[in-house]
Amino acid sequence: MIPGLRERLGFGVYLVPGFPDWGTSLAAVRAAVAGGVDFVEFPILLDTGFSASTGGVVAEALSKAGPDGLDPRSARLHDWLAEAPVRVGIVYRSAWPSADEWRAGDEILSGCTGLLCEHDAEPFREYAARARRRGVALVPPLRVTAGPVTIDERDRLENGDGFMYLALSSETGRAGTVDGGLGRRIDDIRAVRPDLPVYTAFGIRNPGDVAAVARQGADGFIVGSHALAVLDDGGPAAFERWFAGMAAARSRSARVRL
Repeated sequence: MIPGLRERLGFGVYLVPGFPDWGTSLAAVRAAVAGGVDFVEFPILLDTGFSASTGGVVAEALSKAGPDGLDPRSARLHDWLAEAPVRVGIVYRSAWPSADEWRAGDEILSGCTGLLCEHDAEPFREYAARARRRGVALVPPLRVTAGPVTIDERDRLENGDGFMYLALSSETGRAGTVDGGLGRRIDDIRAVRPDLPVYTAFGIRNPGDVAAVARQGADGFIVGSHALAVLDDGGPAAFERWFAGMAAARSRSARVRL
């Protein structure tokens, strides 16, 4: 469990060590922690291959980050991670191609509260069991859909832990529609796992988006592509201003559906 998720609207941010340069990425993670982020997501991968769900901004960031920032065994990466007390590793296929083949080494798991697979990790229950043996929660991912929870989705929910990662669209950075469909999906998820906080992601950019997902009953939100874009375009100062606005929005937003 990520500390404090039930006490207020949670806020997670995905950052790439070394993007757009080392100093800027270090300033960003420090600013996020100082600004009250609940957890920092970071990539765990051995090459820059990724699935179709990884949008252009994240893909560009991963391709531009230097090897010292992405190599799971890099001392520089571990210095960056030490700035984030609570972190969730986003695992790409090259690091965990099958449930019984973890390639990234055990050191990268030290300090991780949870793992979230970027690729289609099936069978999910086997991945989850292996993560649990290492003392790490495997976060179950779902998408907002119109239908009820499927058998496969129920399997993820029942075997996952930490929090529920609910994507608003099929690709990182692409905005999804935030309406009553999100609220119904959250209700369906809670009927299966009422103990898991529900975090929305994909396409969340501004305080209005924060308010919208809060009105539909989300417990929190995660920003990746837009955070990276702000950092790339405006540097640490622009990132700090944007982050402060998002943090203020989460403080104003209630998790009660209107």
